[in-house]
Amino acid sequence: MKRTLITLTAAAATALSAVCAESPLWLRDAKVSPDGNTIVFRYKGDLFTVPVKGGEARRITAISGMEKTPLWSPDSSMIAFASDRDGAMNLYVMSAKGGAARQLTFGSTNVVPEAFTPDGKAVLYSASIQDPVTSRLFPTARLTELYSVPVEGGASVQILASPAESISYLPDGKSFLYQDQKGMEDVWRKHHTSSVTRDIWKYDAQSGKHTNLTARGGEDRNPVVAPDGHTVYFLSERDGGSMNVYAFDLTSPGKVTAVTNFKDAPVRFLSMGSNGNLVYTYDGEIYTQQPSGSPQKLDIAVVDDLSEQPEFVALGDYSFGTPSPDGSELALISRGEVFVTSADYATTKQVSKTPGMEMEVSWHPEGRKLLYTSQRDGHWNIYEASIARDEEPNFSNATIINEHPVFKSDGVDRTGAKYSPDGKKIVYLQNRDSIMVIDVASGKSKALTDGNGIYSRSLDTEYHWSPDSRWIVTFLNTNQHEPYYDVVLINAESGEQTNLTGTGYFDYNPRWALDGNAIIFESDRYGMRSHASWGSQSDVMIVFLNQEAMDRFMLDEEEFKLLSKAEEKAKEAKESDKDNKKKKDKKKKAGKDKKADDSKAIKV
Repeated sequence: MKRTLITLTAAAATALSAVCAESPLWLRDAKVSPDGNTIVFRYKGDLFTVPVKGGEARRITAISGMEKTPLWSPDSSMIAFASDRDGAMNLYVMSAKGGAARQLTFGSTNVVPEAFTPDGKAVLYSASIQDPVTSRLFPTARLTELYSVPVEGGASVQILASPAESISYLPDGKSFLYQDQKGMEDVWRKHHTSSVTRDIWKYDAQSGKHTNLTARGGEDRNPVVAPDGHTVYFLSERDGGSMNVYAFDLTSPGKVTAVTNFKDAPVRFLSMGSNGNLVYTYDGEIYTQQPSGSPQKLDIAVVDDLSEQPEFVALGDYSFGTPSPDGSELALISRGEVFVTSADYATTKQVSKTPGMEMEVSWHPEGRKLLYTSQRDGHWNIYEASIARDEEPNFSNATIINEHPVFKSDGVDRTGAKYSPDGKKIVYLQNRDSIMVIDVASGKSKALTDGNGIYSRSLDTEYHWSPDSRWIVTFLNTNQHEPYYDVVLINAESGEQTNLTGTGYFDYNPRWALDGNAIIFESDRYGMRSHASWGSQSDVMIVFLNQEAMDRFMLDEEEFKLLSKAEEKAKEAKESDKDNKKKKDKKKKAGKDKKADDSKAIKV
């Protein structure tokens, strides 16, 4: 398939002089200034400031690119932030009033701003650049080092070789608190309990000693030292619920008290002004709170005085590329939306356009419908798009596309939908643990698995229809000892399961082969194996579903050629028999017709 550069119009052609968003959602990276008067936050990839009491927000960055993780200087006059405007996510500093930004780092590795030094002369940032020779950490980009760079520009200096994030300085101006990073777990994962959860540590600059202040098997992060110099506020899930604000005194870190009690969503992005006013986000909006008071949601209006102009962007970075049944088109996901492009031309059609994320696109066997997963309603649901006009040949040239949810919005997560080859059924994953099948005509669903055997965190469970639409092959944890899987064949009508491997190792990623007579899959049963660790080596294996397919596959080259010739002769003989039978039938019919005509002539 020829790869083409795909472009699309990403903004409406009608320009507006100003766009005002009342009560905008998903304000991120909120940080209150040290003087307690102003909050900086990220919205739609740009930075804005707003008075601490709310009101109209002011945009301070407008250059194309992503700006994030803003920090205030100690005197509240400058803001440091990360931006990818020139490629990698590098460190910049600018006036808090806006204006030109000055670049401080120039590497190809992404950096994360962590704190200004108390004297305001340097900015600390995290980046994975170079571990010192004495480091015992595994050399991975997920485990960063801590660096310092002068505000006026210059060379960076490594402060710590181990990860130190969300830094908050102590009164001596040299020591600080930070959250650690022990492993690979996603920072946004909720209710995480393991040996690699984040803890809050104290770094003593004079002795070089690191002290764990919250050692436990849950998430404790984002420490903020209060103006009194000894009270510490931080975020934690220690009561078994959502992420909330907690506090302890440095003299007795084991005595922790709750400051907030939110139930439905996590608190994020905690900071504090010099007046002791806490600022954080909850459910996409910004709140302020005195430690002894109640949360106060800010009313914020975001006014963007830049005109909405058409923008053409390349779709070179895409995922889930899936060819149409006839190979003439490619359905793909780019920037969280569904697109269909021609395989031979640059003609491209945007199918979805929502604030939610779309993923996992698949084709109907006739090539005029698509299924995909969307999170637009607050949970994962399956949507179907179809070409509205019969006279239009394909998606990439369609003028009207109809779209509807396959299931009503009921709070149940449904993902990974795939049409059966005959188009009569759809297989999908429900609540990340049960494989389901829905009959397209009746709309009735049934479970093929009972919720055991699937432990999907990233919606990546694989299952595939057989060519005759009667069977589904997948891989399941059949012995309840995650994460080892077996390849399993499931009857799409009865749900009956047949374990095809049963090795106790990783057997996964099955695919149909040989016109549905065999299944290929990956297995680490040989070579380097996953014995209480990771990093196994896998081989491609094949399992046959009937003796004839296996016998044919096992033939050597000479035997296969002889068999092919024999089959070709048999086919020719069969075709010859059909032709002879047609001639006989035709001759016989002609005789009957002549006899009938003669009979009519005699009667006359």
